[in-house]
Amino acid sequence: MTTQASFSSAAIHVIGQYNDAGKTLVGAYRAGVHRLLGGASSRYSEFLGSRQIPLVSEQVKANLIGAQEKINGFLANRLDIDTGRIVSVMDRVAAGTTSGIEAVAGRVAGVESPIVTSVVKTLNALNQPIANVSVQIADKVAAGAKQIEVRVGGTEEAKPVRTVKAKAAAAKKPVRRTAARKAA
Repeated sequence: MTTQASFSSAAIHVIGQYNDAGKTLVGAYRAGVHRLLGGASSRYSEFLGSRQIPLVSEQVKANLIGAQEKINGFLANRLDIDTGRIVSVMDRVAAGTTSGIEAVAGRVAGVESPIVTSVVKTLNALNQPIANVSVQIADKVAAGAKQIEVRVGGTEEAKPVRTVKAKAAAAKKPVRRTAARKAA
């Protein structure tokens, strides 16, 4: 049953694409939070280093900057651990779902009954267009997630937004109502 194989392969492809998109978004989240932590740390260091604050010595400033770096290190470490766990769970769910789809497809393919075979072929014929659309949507979602990751990661400059100026509508001449009334 080639239609069953293509239908299950479409479902497995969709699962894989959504798993990849999820992992890409988690990676983008991780990169964004790391950038946020790095930016906050550098601004804090610059703020303390560039100001003369009464009753705060250089040693206290250095201790405050060191404490900030430790806090950022702790937060970054927790972020990496937690997002790593999320990716692991996503992989396990995708692997379980994929193996379930393969098991069902294998059992259906092993059925020798002509009635079951015709029912399965009919269901596949009805659902294959939906499966094809699902594959296309999953591919677009994965591509969009990669674009988000690139943008959040800051590895590529954002494309400039093209502004379009609308032309002002030409003023219409007022219509005289008296001419229309005389004709009636």
